[in-house]
Parts: sequence; structure tokens; C-alpha cells
Amino acid sequence: MRTHVCFALALLALASAAAAQDGTGGRSETSYISPDYIAVLPGYALPDRRRGTLRSGFTASGIYGYQFTDHFGVEANIQGSVFETGNTGGTDFYQWGATVDLTYSLFDRRKAPVTPFGLIGVGGMYQDVVPQTQSAGTFAPDAGIGLVTQPLYHGIRVRVEGRYLHDFYHYLGHYGFNDYRTLLGVEIPLGRVIERSVQAPSAPVEVKEVIKEVPRPWVDSDGDGVDDEHDLCPGTPKGLKVDAHGCVIPGQEIALNGVSFEFNKATLTANAETILDTVAPAFTGQPTLKVEIAGHTDGVGGAAANLKLSQRRAEAVRRYLISRGAKPEQLIARGYGKSRPLIKPERTAADRERNRRVEFHVLEK
Repeated sequence: MRTHVCFALALLALASAAAAQDGTGGRSETSYISPDYIAVLPGYALPDRRRGTLRSGFTASGIYGYQFTDHFGVEANIQGSVFETGNTGGTDFYQWGATVDLTYSLFDRRKAPVTPFGLIGVGGMYQDVVPQTQSAGTFAPDAGIGLVTQPLYHGIRVRVEGRYLHDFYHYLGHYGFNDYRTLLGVEIPLGRVIERSVQAPSAPVEVKEVIKEVPRPWVDSDGDGVDDEHDLCPGTPKGLKVDAHGCVIPGQEIALNGVSFEFNKATLTANAETILDTVAPAFTGQPTLKVEIAGHTDGVGGAAANLKLSQRRAEAVRRYLISRGAKPEQLIARGYGKSRPLIKPERTAADRERNRRVEFHVLEK
């Protein structure tokens, strides 16, 4: 097992080194938009002694995970293990299969330095043994606990966990076996990542008079098609059309994708605040810009309760933008509840997620 332990330690060292700062004196803050990830976890297996194998083995898991709230997620785990028998000639006990697990994180994984988590799930395992006539597939529930770090580099996290797996396998006169695994590896995000770095202030630089005028490069910081030198309304949010001066044209609607809230509350998530931080400069750069903040819910629950919840969420967005420099008269908050769904009827969780949204309706000046 020495090779397995060395491989796990090497993964941990690689992730820790990647988290170190680059020596420029700056620090990096990272926000994450997508909630899905993959994980690669090699580890040590401790099989049930009734299997007739040694009490050691190697295991590895490949995981696809999706975090659908601040605390709950789901993972698909494809795993394989080798239980050593001590015999030569390829007579080890092989086991592979897959499980689907519900996960619960004790803290918000985006904020806590280290987050404990637990998981429980079901799946199936195939036992490959000698003689081959004894090989069989069985139903297998599992459970586990572990720790995952905050993002260290480009969203990559270090993850360690212990798992218990029970399979209903008939072998050597026994029925049902209890196996344990200890795994160490990394989680890698699959979605878009926004990184912001703050550098230490530099020493004052002496400015000398320029004799020859140098042509300015064409720069369009907000990507609205109007260069910064002629843009009278900087900071335009992506997706809005502008006039020749770079100012937003009234009568448009834009969905604020990614602006989400805590479950059944009007509390903005960290992702939502990050997105609104990129929108706020549009109001300070264009004082005449006036929008209606429209809040919408999915179809679950009563109409009256959803109407109140959508109004409170729209007001939460309005308050946050005002705290970032927007003027109160530029923003009108209005909740529509479940009266204006994008998808009807709602058949899946994805349909309900699309209907839960916040939109900007650009009003006449």
C-alpha cells in the first residue's frame, strides 16, 4: 500500500502548493458561478475480514457532483477497489460499481475555510472473485463523512472522506459484507470562475511632460460597442442595447442570470452579490437610467405567498444596488409572484429554477 499512500500525499502537496500566493504581494478573491464539479479520490480500502482477503486494498472514486442549495447536493460516484488476497497470479478480489449520494454540507462551501459534510446513498456493486462462478452483482447502500477546503487555486479544493459500504453478497457461506474506505483527492469546478486580485500599492512614479502626443488605443471596457473615450454612460450591463453615446435604450428587458436567494427567503447569496457588483456601475455611470426590478417565483405554493416573496426579493436587490451607489429614484421594485412563468407547466426542477428569476425592465427617462 506504500504506492497508494504516496500518491495521495502527492495530490495533497500539489493542491497546497497551487494555493500559495505568487510573491507579488497581492491576494486573490474568487467567486464561483456554476454549482457542479468533478472529484478524483484515490484511497485505502479496509474490506470485511469474512471475505477471506487481507485487511488492506486500494480504492478509487470518480465523482460528478451538483450543489443545488448552500447545503444540499447530489453526487454520482463511479468506484473500483482491489482487495489483496496475498496470492500471486492475479487472484485478488476485485469490486467495482456506482452509487448516487445525497450530500449535506454543514457550512456554505463558498465561504467557510473548511466545511464538514456527510453523505448517504444507494447503488450497485459487482464482485469479481475466484472462482469466476462466484462473481455476482449486488445492491449496495453507502454512507460517509468528510471535509472539503475552500477554493485554493482556480476553484480547486482538497477533499478527504471516510465511507462505509454494505453489499448483499453471498460468499464463503456468509451473506452481507461491511467495507470501509479512506479517500483523499481534489474537487475541480466545471463552471465559469471570476477572479479578482488586489495588489499592494506601488511607490510614487515621477511623471514627466510628454512632448509628442501618442494616439490613444481603442478601448471598450463595458463591451457595449462604444469606446471609452466617447462613452457617456460607462458600465453598461452585458446584453443591453445602447445608443451612439453608449447609453441604455429604454423599453428593454434583461434577466439577471445567477442572482439567487436562500431557500424560501429574500436573502441574497454570495453569487448574487458578486453579479450585482458588476451591474451597479451602470447606474452611477448613467444617472438618467431608470429600471423596474421584477421578481418572479416558481409555481410551487400559493399565489399570495409567492407574490409577497417575489416583492421582498425585488426589494432586496434594490437595497443592495443602492448600497453600491445607485440612486433610490433609479430603481422600482415590483414582485410578480408566479403570474409570469417562462416555462409552463413546470415538469422538472430545472423548469422551476428558470422561473425563479430577477429581471431588469428599462423604463423611459
